[in-house]
Order: sequence, then structure tokens, then C-alpha cells
Amino acid sequence: TQQTDSRAGEDGYSVLRRPVTFDADMDPIFAAPLVLDEREEEQLSDANKNWYEERSSGRRTSGKKKDQSSKNSILGEYADVLQIANDDAIAKKDNKLQAKRQDEEDQHLDMNKRTLETLDYPLVLRALAKECSTVKGQEIVLNSHSPDEQIQASSSIKDADDDIASMPLTASTVTGVHHRYGAVQEMQRLMEGRVSGWVTSSRQPQKQQQGNNKGKKKSQRKPLGAPPIDGHTFDLTPIFDIVDEGKVLEGPEILDITLMLETAYDVLDWSRALKDFNEDEESSSNNGPQQDPFVELPRLTESIEIDEELFHLLTNAFDDEGKLSGTTFPGIGRLRAKVRTYKRDILSSIDSILSLPSMKNKLAVESGGALTMEINGRLVIPVQQSYSNSVGIVHDASRSGKTAYVEPSEIVGPTNELRQAEAELRAEEARVWRQLTEMIVLHREEIERNVASVGQLDVTMARVKLGKRLQGVVPTVSEEGVVSVKEARHPILLLRGLEGVVGSDVDIGKNKMGLILTGPNSGGKTIVLKLLGLYALMVRDAIPVPSKSHEPARVDFFSPILADIGDIQSVDGDLSTFSGHMLVCKEVLANADKNALVLMDELGSGTDPNQGVAIAQAILEALLERNCRVAITTHYLELKQLASTDDRFAVAGMQFKNGKPTYKLLPGVIGESFALAVAERLKLPPSVVERAYELLDSETRQMGELIRDLEDQKLLVEEKAEELRKREYEMRELKADMKKQQERLEAKQLNARREEAKKFATKLEEKEKLLEDILQKLKGSGASKKVIADSWSDIRIVKREVLSDAENVPGVMSRLKQQQGEAADVELIPISEMSGINNVNVDDKVIVCKKGAFYGKEGTVKQVGKKIQVGVAGVPVRLTLKEIAFPPSSGYAAKASTTKNPTMSKMAQRALELDDSADSPVEMSSISSPRDTGSTMKTKSNTVDCIGKNFEESKRLCLYAFSNAAMSNRSVVFILHGHGTGVLKKKIREWLKSDRQWVKSYRPADQEDGGDALTRVELKKQDVF
Repeated sequence: TQQTDSRAGEDGYSVLRRPVTFDADMDPIFAAPLVLDEREEEQLSDANKNWYEERSSGRRTSGKKKDQSSKNSILGEYADVLQIANDDAIAKKDNKLQAKRQDEEDQHLDMNKRTLETLDYPLVLRALAKECSTVKGQEIVLNSHSPDEQIQASSSIKDADDDIASMPLTASTVTGVHHRYGAVQEMQRLMEGRVSGWVTSSRQPQKQQQGNNKGKKKSQRKPLGAPPIDGHTFDLTPIFDIVDEGKVLEGPEILDITLMLETAYDVLDWSRALKDFNEDEESSSNNGPQQDPFVELPRLTESIEIDEELFHLLTNAFDDEGKLSGTTFPGIGRLRAKVRTYKRDILSSIDSILSLPSMKNKLAVESGGALTMEINGRLVIPVQQSYSNSVGIVHDASRSGKTAYVEPSEIVGPTNELRQAEAELRAEEARVWRQLTEMIVLHREEIERNVASVGQLDVTMARVKLGKRLQGVVPTVSEEGVVSVKEARHPILLLRGLEGVVGSDVDIGKNKMGLILTGPNSGGKTIVLKLLGLYALMVRDAIPVPSKSHEPARVDFFSPILADIGDIQSVDGDLSTFSGHMLVCKEVLANADKNALVLMDELGSGTDPNQGVAIAQAILEALLERNCRVAITTHYLELKQLASTDDRFAVAGMQFKNGKPTYKLLPGVIGESFALAVAERLKLPPSVVERAYELLDSETRQMGELIRDLEDQKLLVEEKAEELRKREYEMRELKADMKKQQERLEAKQLNARREEAKKFATKLEEKEKLLEDILQKLKGSGASKKVIADSWSDIRIVKREVLSDAENVPGVMSRLKQQQGEAADVELIPISEMSGINNVNVDDKVIVCKKGAFYGKEGTVKQVGKKIQVGVAGVPVRLTLKEIAFPPSSGYAAKASTTKNPTMSKMAQRALELDDSADSPVEMSSISSPRDTGSTMKTKSNTVDCIGKNFEESKRLCLYAFSNAAMSNRSVVFILHGHGTGVLKKKIREWLKSDRQWVKSYRPADQEDGGDALTRVELKKQDVF
């Protein structure tokens, strides 16, 4: 306690004295400069000058107020009266101006804004933005459909899509929609893992870029999938806001820019992988079906450019500890080393001073504590007050005055040099911080374009994700004003997660330019009306639309899209419901043109029904004359009947079943309003509902009953039709299941044939060994005639056994059954495997033998090239010669097989040829040296396997085989060398060409014997007996 109290400050340290922070192994850390301009003193001077001017201006202002105050004091109370009158006059003038502006705003509506709001489209945009992972992607989505974007798009439609930096979410032309939807479809394939490929990284890790190539790793390869942008925000705004304020970027901001550049580099590698995939598909187009190339996604990355100098500078700017790298910036490295050296020398000097015997009596150690402290960056030691001047410079003293804290004279100079080196290091780091910031500013436009490209990829991924949430499809888009969707469902209801959202078949524009939606209140008319507008807007933004899966959907490009749903009322502006609708109708007629989609709710309502109907019909006819597409909701019977008098209109009604709406649209049905039923469902007093029914005239009651009867009948027909569709679907499923079972059965039969063939091959080898044993008896000139005759008899018996076994193989049996007229399945022989017939002509009839939907179906050759275009059931299909066959009725198959006995296999036919030659009259001279005729088939015993051996080893094996063949009186030997690099095959054939002792001739083996992978050698006759 005494020791602590004897010292000033906390823990025995004063405000000045602190523990020693000198560490020779730690580099000093300096903050980055605040401003980009180095002339801080000049800026400070300017700031002081501005402060003085503001103070002067303030004095002048206060002087004016003082004068005004003096004036008011002279006028007295009359001044207040004048002021109040003046304020009233100004307020009245402002009210008039405000009323005038309000009136002008009421008379000129922003139809684009009203359309988006009445259709609730901002909810869709917010859902799309939520699917984006980057800030740039979110900005592209949320800034869409703004007035600034509309002006920009209308002023330069083509340039907006061509420049990636200004490319908006919304397409201005149908071509722009095709580009965006094309990118969505390509991204779907990648995100669903339907593309096989690899992405090879072209950038090396940071340490390898610094010049250390030892142990260089191979480029990383990743499966080809979605672009590598997840987990990065790409938020440039706060970074460049700092730059715009003239400040210097610090470590976190520069690291963010570096990360963006690295990701852009990875995106470039990903884009190159897509192009490589396209090239691979193009080169392998002859080997099977070709996948669609990637076109739109690489186009979005074309503007990505990365300056190598900037990239290298930023990726190597910091070391592992996050400080500026002394390797990348040698000046910083040298100064840091200099500072460390000074620190080591100073600490060493302090230790030497403290260890001197003369210093022990001078030190003030009674109070305890550390012997070395730090004051303002200078090291001091506690010395008795009487010795302080002889030791060095006094920087502080204890509270009692007995102890002085002295910087030894020996380290004053080195400490000054240390401070100078630290100042140089601080200045050098500040220069580097400014250099890094200036380099980033210099390439700002390039960085912003890179981030814009990444943002467009992010938006494309967001479209795919949102489309998956909505169970949406990419529709066909044209410019003919058509909307045709099966099971269309309201996107907003789906986004809210509501279950059981009812889908409706929507059709407008094919033959009918106008659609009149009818039905009860709260029956879903407005939902269908909004659905049409939402689909049109979603298509312009390339968002998949909810539709029945595996059914074609079509939503054409509409511009503009104008919707009037809901009321516009203004008490101050004297606007009623009807006036508000008429104001909207005026704007619609002023803006609607060809390709416009106009949606109007309760057109003509809010006024006298007769006049409202007349105005509504006149507006509809005017819009249709301009070739617009129009959809309205109405309760007016005259408008409901418009479809029967004007063939440009179609009518559809909302279904009302068992006293409740089903929210399903029924095309061709005039829906009754069901006002009384709705009132009853909403629990209006029964007496009121009954009285209302009594007040209806008889004609209205009869019309309502007739409509209900017709709807009931139509409902019954639709239920029957739906039942028939279900049965048809079940039949198709059953047929597909039977086909799968048939294919499995055929596969089992094929496996059984293969097993039989293996067994047959084993038996054939056994018989072959018996033949070799028989031939061994004929060797030597001393064989008697009886032995020779008996041997040939044994050979004929063995051959007959082989033929008997061959005829029991399933393939041979099926051909025998065909010849005998028994039922057998026709075997399709690919044209490429038919001998002598390997081409087709236009208009030839062929059968598809490729497994799939068209297997076994007959088609007609339409075009001949690398691939054959065949028309099958009206569908053009590109196939190869190995995927088509001639029909049995064409005669080609029979012609191709006439060269052989159709009732026997190839091995059996060869055996017969040998047997026929043996059955001919034999002279004793030939019997004494029987020899085959050169038509020997390939067997295991007459084949030399040279696979995996070099030429010399292969040559020795061949000579041994030639010798054995001569001893067995065989004239043919097969050499199996394979294809490989072709070197072994070439050397063997060159040797066979030059051999004069054994080789009579040689050639590649027949296709059925293995083709060019083997060489068939015919040997010269050798005198071995």
C-alpha cells in the first residue's frame, strides 16, 4: 500500500508515466490520413478563413435584425397589425397556388404510377429484391419503374440494354424480354445441376502472385454451376461516398474493393467455362443429342474488365496481419526494419545502463515497481533527485519530489533518430494509402461496370428463385397481344403463402381483343383482372409467371399497361367516383395505342346505368379500334351481352357453386351478379333478402334462373370432361408402365442371350482343344492311312456337335423360327451395321431404333447430312445412322443378309465352310498334310495377345505362335495389338511387311473378328513333316 501511495497516478504510474510499449518485434501502427489532399495546413487555413467570414456575416445579419427591431419599436402596435395582414395575404396566396397545383395534378394523372399501385406490383418487386444477394442487384430491382428510369428508357431504348451499367430491370422491347428470359432459362439449367462441366480458376493465391513459384499449386477446378457471387454484397455506394468527400480509403474499404475484383475474376473464369462448354458441345455434335449453347449469360459478363496492375496491387497490398505489406511497398519495409533496429539498440542501451555498478546507488528503488517507464514515447528510469542532472534529461518527478524520472543521456540521440524514422514511416504509409485510393478512383468506372455485371447476374438468379417460389414458367413472348395461360394464379396470393390458390385458364387476344369478366361481388373478377396486369408486368421484367407445369404458356409484350382499379375521390377537388373514373378514362385514351393492355374495373359505374353503359361501350369500341387489348369487369347486362353482338369480345364468368364463389374463371359463361345470394351469405337479415327477391321483376328472376340452369349443366359437362381427362391420363400412365415392363423383359432376355453365348464360347474352346489333339496325331510322316481316316472322321463328329450347339443359341433359334413362319419379334438392325448398305436417301422410310419416345416408330428421311433429319409423327428429329433402321418390309434387311445362311450364326457358317471343304474327296497326298483354306475364324488358340507389351516382346510371341501354327498346319494367326497410340500396331505391321520366312500376307481383321485392333496374318506353308 505504501509503495502504491508513494507514486502518483493509477497502479503507481502518473498521467505522464506509462508502462513501456517498446517492442522491437512490433511495428508501429498509424492511422490512415483523413483527406486525400496532402496540403492539410492550407485547408485548415481556408477553414479558419471561412469561419471568420461566417462570423462577420452573422454580425451583419444580427445588425439587420437590430435595425428591423428598432423600426418595429417606432411603429409600435401598428407594426404587429401590418405583419398579421401581410401573413394572411401570403397564406391566401399559398392556398390558391396549392389548390391550383392540386387541380392540375387531379387533371393529369401519372398512369404508370397508378397502374403499379392498383395492381400491387411493388409487392412483387420487393419479393424479387429479397431474393437478390447483392446490394447492386437490389438497386436494379427497387429502382425499376421509377419516373427517372421511364424517362431514360424512353429516350434511349436501344442504348439502355446495350450498356450493362444502365441496363434496367424492365425490357423496353420484346427483344429485350427474349434476352432476359434466355438468361433465366440458362441460369435454371446451371442452378438445377443439368450441365456437366468444370470451372478452372485462372488466378493464383496471393502468396504465389508475389513471385514465389516454388510449390506452385495446380489451378483449382470446380463443377460448373451458378455464378460464384453468393456471400458478397457488392455495395460500392458508401465506399465512393468517402472518395467523393475527398477522404482517403482505409483498409476495410480497400479490402472490399479487392474482394469485388477477385469475385469479378472468378465470374470471368465461370463465363469462360460456359464458352468452353459451347465449344465442347459443338465438337461432339455427331456423338448424340446436343444441348443448347449458353448465349445470354456470357453476354452479361462481356463488359467485365480487370486492370492487372490494379488487381496485383490491391491483392498484395496487405500482409497476413492486415497491415500494409512491407514486401509490396519496399519503402515501408525498410523504414519498419529501421524502426525495429533503433528500438533494439535503445532497449539494449537501457539494459546496459541499469547493469552498471555506478548506477545502482543512483536508482530510486525504495518504492518498488518497474525500473523502466515511458513518457511521451521516451524511456525513463527512476533516479534519486540528487543524481538526476548527472544521469540525463528529467521528464517527471514523484509527488514527494524524492524521485526523478530521467531519460539517460546515452539514449537521447537514438530516441530522436527513432522518432524521426517513425515520422518518415508515417509519411510513407500515408503516401501509400493515398496511392491506393487514387488507383481505385482512376479505375472507378471499370469497377462500377464490373459490379453492374455481377448485379445483372444476381438479378437473373433472383428471377429463377422467385419463379421457383411461384411455380412459374418462362412463357412464349411475342408482339401480337396474346395472353394464354393454363391454371393462372395470382402471384401476390402465392407470395403470401396462401394454400389452395385457385387457378383459372386465361385467354385473350388470339381471336378476341376484349374480355368481359362477369360474376358476383367478392367472386374473384378483380383478382383475374389484376392477374392479367401482373403477368404483363412480370413478363416485361422477365419473371417466370405461375402456370400449369408442362403446359405451354404465352404472355405477349404489352406497352403501355394501363389499369383503373379502385376509386379516385377528392372532396376538395370535387371529384366523385364517376368523375374519377372518367378522368382515368381520359388519360387511358390519351396514352393507349397499339400493343397497349387496358384493364378497367366496373367501367361506367357510379352514374345512371343507361348512360354509364353507353359511355363504357363507346370507350371499349374506341380502344379496340386502336388495336388495344382490353379486359373489364361489369355487372351491366348490356355489357355482358356485348360478346353476342360484337365478335371482337369474349365473355367469361366467375363460378358460383352451392351459394358460394369458387374463384374460378369459366370462359364463355355470363356470370350472374348473385347479389341476393351474396347478401344472404354475408348474413343480411332474412326478411330483407326475401323482400328483395319479391321486388325483382319476373323477367329478371327468369333470366337468373335460366343462367343458373345453364351453369349447372355446363358444370356437369365439365365434371364429365375432367373425369375423361383423368381416365385418359391413367391410360397413358398404364401404357408407359407396360412399356417400361416390356423394356425390362427385353433386357432380361438380352442378358440371358449373353449368358448362353458365354456358355457356347466355352464349349467351342473345349471342342477346339479336341481338334488340336486330333491334329497332333497327324504330325509326322509315319501316320498310317487308318489313323488319318479315323482322325478326319473324329473331326467331322466334333464339327457336327459344334453346329448342334450353335443352333441352340437363342439368336439362331429365333431366325429358324422366322424361316419356319413362327411368330418372332423383328430385330431392328441399325443401318450403320448393315454390310453394303450404309446410306439413306431423302424420302426413304426408316424406323427409329434409338431408345426413347420415338423408339420403334416409322418416319421419313427429310434431309441427309452429318445427321439425318427424320420426320416422325410430324416432328423433325435429328438422328445418326446407328439410331435408325430400315423397316423389314423394305427388303434392305434381307438383302444385307443374303451373303450368309440366315438360319445360322457367323461362327456356325464358318464351321460349315470348313466342313464342306473336308467332305470333298481327299487324296492321300493332301491327307498326309492337311491344311486350312485361309478362312479360319479367330479363336483363343490362334490369337497372340500383345496388349501391354513392347515391340520386341510382341515379336517373340508372334514367332512362337507362327511356329506352333506351322506344327498344327494352321495357316492363319491373329495378332491382338489394340489401338492405343498406334506405335505398336505400326511397328508390328512394318515387321510383317519385311518378313520373308513366315508371312505370306497380312491385313486388318474383319469387323466381326475385332477390326483394326487385330492383324490377320496368313502364313507361308512350312515343310514340317
